[in-house]
Amino acid sequence: MRCFACGENMNLVKTIEDDTMPVAGFERRTFACPACGDVEQRLAFRSIGQDEVEPEVEPAPTHAAPSILPAEPHHDEHAAGLLRRVAAKLRGA
Repeated sequence: MRCFACGENMNLVKTIEDDTMPVAGFERRTFACPACGDVEQRLAFRSIGQDEVEPEVEPAPTHAAPSILPAEPHHDEHAAGLLRRVAAKLRGA
C-alpha cells in the first residue's frame, strides 16, 4: 500500500482480528510509512491460505419452492354478458 502523504510504500506493522463485523474473516491492518511516519489503518478481509483450513459449516437446509403454474383462463359469464351489452349500446348509439 502506498502512503497518501508522500507516495512511499508503507510497511504492515500490525494485524488484529476484527470481530465487530457480522461475518468472520475481517482483520484490522495497521500500516506505517518509513519515509514520513504516517500511520494508516485498513479493514480487510483475510483470505484463507493453503495452510489454513476453512471451518466446516453445516449447509442450510433447502426447501423446494412451490411450483408456479400459469393461471387457467377464467370465463366469467357475467363479464362476457356485460361486454356484449356495452358493444350493442355502442353500435346502436
